[in-house]
Amino acid sequence: MEDLIDTVIGLHKNRFDLLKKNKKPKIGWLSICTPEEIIHAAGFLPYRITGETRPNAVKAGGYMHRNICPYILSCFEEALTGVHDFSSGVIIVNACDTRRRLCDVWKYFLKTNFVYMIDMPKAVNPHTKDYYKAQLCQLVKAIERNYGKKITDDSIREAISLYNEKRLLLQQLYELRKQDNPPISGAQVINIVKAGMVGLNEEFNSRLSDLLDELHSQKPDNSESDKPRILICGSYFDHIEIIDMLEQIGAVVVCEDISNGIKYFEGGVDIDKNPVTALADYYLDKATCARMTDSEKRFSHLWNLITEYRVDSVIYFSLKFCDNNLIDFSYQKKRLDENGIPVLFLEIERVATNISQMKTRMQAFMERQSA
Repeated sequence: MEDLIDTVIGLHKNRFDLLKKNKKPKIGWLSICTPEEIIHAAGFLPYRITGETRPNAVKAGGYMHRNICPYILSCFEEALTGVHDFSSGVIIVNACDTRRRLCDVWKYFLKTNFVYMIDMPKAVNPHTKDYYKAQLCQLVKAIERNYGKKITDDSIREAISLYNEKRLLLQQLYELRKQDNPPISGAQVINIVKAGMVGLNEEFNSRLSDLLDELHSQKPDNSESDKPRILICGSYFDHIEIIDMLEQIGAVVVCEDISNGIKYFEGGVDIDKNPVTALADYYLDKATCARMTDSEKRFSHLWNLITEYRVDSVIYFSLKFCDNNLIDFSYQKKRLDENGIPVLFLEIERVATNISQMKTRMQAFMERQSA
């Protein structure tokens, strides 16, 4: 089974080589609120820019303030150092002020052919859905105008079907984590989700389907487990070493309510609606990140996950200077406290240099729960 897991994860580990070898043009994106289906329908490979290869952001600090989101800085560092020179464009969602500044400097200092920002509302109601649909229609026109391509409703529907298939496969993977003893680790799952963001969807769906067949063929381990069941939520998170550490000290990470986790693939797009309307509804309705104004909706979503995955405690993770999550945490902690769910807050840079300190804090957190 490890070989099958490695085969799926390999799409992420080898993503740049695979993307460069693929003859289709590519467009990068940063936010999971980006309608990948529209990019795919235009004949591009939409892939996520993660900043993983340049976490220290040495050059980017000369173009943007250092005291801003380190995820955004690392993404721009990759762009400055030529990591994404093979890409035909980049699409940025107006998720926070830092991303607006990223769009500014990307346009001004780099020669990327197509740099586009989608303005996504912060509230969900009929008026904002109409506005967001108009934004997506403008995106369609901008891609058609810039690249001389025609995006049809039928091509968008085909893309929606493909992406819905991917969402369903990832949902099946997460269902297995509801078992007493999940058959796959939290670190492996995050890497699998990231592999699903590479843009090679047909290959990803095929490889993940093979892995799920193998996982489903195994007899579940229903032996009683006393390991604390942990949910991670908060900012952009890809600190695999933190998950490994949690599982080494006796916990099991069963769900990640983050953009590299369940937030990316939950739900599905209505294939029977007008395709642009369906995409606007889907991406706006599912948006429960900290940049949205409805904190209680965010907690209700979190509480549903806590219930479904039988979570014992929550680790709320925030990147340094992530204003959205730093503001959101106090409300979520208040509601978790009211419902008897312990929560640990971790705030770190893109490079987790204080690993030993975090390990001590996590061990103490676990010990308090077992006392």
